[in-house]
Parts: sequence; C-alpha cells; structure tokens
Amino acid sequence: MEVFSVIFIFLTYGFTNNVYVVTATESYFCENVKCSNLENQICTNNMIWTVTGTRKSQCFLKCLSEKEGCQAVFYNDISMKCQGHSSVLTSNDNCIVEVGTKYYYKCTSKRPGNCQDIFCSGQTTTGIYTIYPDQNSIGVSVRCDMDTDGGGWTVFQRRVDGSVDFFRNWADYKSGFGNANTEYWLGLDNIHKLTAQGNKTLRVDLITPGPPQQSAYAAYSSFTVGDVNSKYIMTLTGYSGNAGDAMAYHSGTMFTTQDQDHDEEPAFNCAVYYIGAWWYRNCLGSNLNGLYGSALYGKGIVWVYFSGMTVSMTFTEMKLK
Repeated sequence: MEVFSVIFIFLTYGFTNNVYVVTATESYFCENVKCSNLENQICTNNMIWTVTGTRKSQCFLKCLSEKEGCQAVFYNDISMKCQGHSSVLTSNDNCIVEVGTKYYYKCTSKRPGNCQDIFCSGQTTTGIYTIYPDQNSIGVSVRCDMDTDGGGWTVFQRRVDGSVDFFRNWADYKSGFGNANTEYWLGLDNIHKLTAQGNKTLRVDLITPGPPQQSAYAAYSSFTVGDVNSKYIMTLTGYSGNAGDAMAYHSGTMFTTQDQDHDEEPAFNCAVYYIGAWWYRNCLGSNLNGLYGSALYGKGIVWVYFSGMTVSMTFTEMKLK
C-alpha cells in the first residue's frame, strides 16, 4: 500500500482556482475549468463514481490513481462529495445546480521545476529545496527565497562570505559548484533550463561592506540564457530597481571563463584580467563572480552604478521566477 502525505492549497488568479496537491515524492497540479457556468453546478455526463465524506486531496488522488480512466472531478466543499468523470465536461453538458461544487480537470503529475512551483505547493519558508529544471532532469538542490517580493525565487548565484572560490573553469560553471547553504553557482546548464520554462524575471540583490552597509536591487522583467551551443548567451530587458542598470551592457553576450574566451575584447581574456567568469563584453559594468573582498579596479564583486569599480559586495543573490 502506498502511503501519501498530502497538503493542498488554493490560489486564485482571476476566475481560476488552482490547487496544488503535494505527496512525499511529487506534486500535482489541478486547474478549475475556466467556465463560470459550471460554478455551483454538477453534471451527470460520463460519471464513473461518487464518493462522499472525502477530503479534497483524497478526491484528486483517487482520480489520479485511475490514470486515463478519470479525466475530471466535481468536488463539493459543503457536503465533501467527490464525483469522477471519464471525460472533460463543458457548460453544454447535462448539469444541475449544486451549491458548493467546483469542477476540476484531472490533475497531472508534476515534479517542482523551480521555487515558484514549491511556493505554490504551500511550502513558503526560505531554505534549501530540490527542483527539477526540466521534468527529465536529476533533481538539484537550490536555495529558494520565499520572502523577497512575493517569494518563489530560485537563487542561482550567491555570495556571502568568500568561502567558495569563483575563479573557475568552463566545466565548473557549466555544471555548477558550491553549497546552496552558503555560496554557490547553480550551473549554466540548469540556468538555461530554468529560463527555457517560459518568461522569467531576474532579480539581483546587493549589499556593500560599509560602514554603513547599503543594500540595493536590480530587476529585469525578461531574462534568458541560451544553451551550450550558443555559449550560454544571455539577454535581458525591462530594468527596474535602485541599483542602476549595470547588466544592460552585458545583454547579448556569451559567457566567458578563464579557459574559454568568448568576450569582445580583442587584446585579452576579460575573465582572466578581472579574476572572474561572466557575460563580459569589452569588458564589464558588473562582475558578480569576481574576487570576494578585492578592492582592485573591477576585480571584486562590483556593480558599477551602485558600488563603483573598487568596492566589492559582501552579499549578492541572483535569482529568477
């Protein structure tokens, strides 16, 4: 017998009620039919079973367990009645009024692809979680920021104390390195997969050493990273924030490391000269993978419009959702 540990939560977007059901191993996404005529209605077409006195999560899991046999359910919040159907229904089907009933498409199996999925499942505490950047990938540990600006942010770069060496080669930046509890880089392959899920917003949080310490952020409404064949070319648009737009200069550039030079500077490798790895152009307006604590011009963790080129950030997080 398979034992499920289940949580469910409702989120409302416009006229659609979305329900995430979470088991010990997977989450399931159930979407309310976008048809106001089926609210407080129940239909008899292609009904395959009715169960009473059951919780909503149990109703969804019963339908899920029948694989292709069950395609949709009605659930009544008042009577706790669950009704399964073998087809997806519309307002044109034979329906009668039943107050308290909502209609749901069959839930589909979905492992959390990012921290927004985890946040929507009801897990809203900032911490380390496992995500699957594509549904066929091996799970990877990431830090999920569930507090900043609505939560659900997948952190892919973090600097806090200089404990991790960021002056690394192409292979390391491709696959990722570090510790999600402290400092890490998620890996260009995973960052590409995350941005390939659909339009992503980038947020960069920064703190200077002080005294006094100062904090600022930059956000971009669209952020993409290409695949390995494009050398992980990065594009972004839609700046907002108070840190200044130090990333626009880098948009449209390929990633460069100490052993793979893809920048636009003909005289030298920007990654080697500035002791980092980045989407350098000729060479930089920001260098968030630079040398922790360095006051040398451009070689620290710098964001030119906030810190200048000689003040190295003590904290950075790059995250998307």
